[in-house]
Amino acid sequence: MTESIHILFAAWGDPTPEGRVAKTDAAIGPEFYYSDPSIPAPIEGRGAYLDHIAQFSAKMPGAEAKVVAVSEHHGHARATVDFLKDGTRMARGQYFADLQDGKVVRLIGFTGMGEPA
Repeated sequence: MTESIHILFAAWGDPTPEGRVAKTDAAIGPEFYYSDPSIPAPIEGRGAYLDHIAQFSAKMPGAEAKVVAVSEHHGHARATVDFLKDGTRMARGQYFADLQDGKVVRLIGFTGMGEPA
């Protein structure tokens, strides 16, 4: 059930627009919603999300996002994701997903792992 999360984040490191589109289409459901601290406002829809990950790819050529842990229950998932450049971790984030028919329909990201301030 969480395969779609792995596919979705694999799109971040795909060097081609066609590859990012194919992976995203395989992973997301209708009316996709995405939010994380790196964007000024939540993103709604496939096109806006593809624009966001294209910007990531343009700013960080060769960078990738890799799911390092994932757990799931009752149509929800939690994923720990490392953002890597040349094999070196630049950042780690925690993502919470709502799943529908095996696809991600809502994804909310946070920087870090929620360490106490």
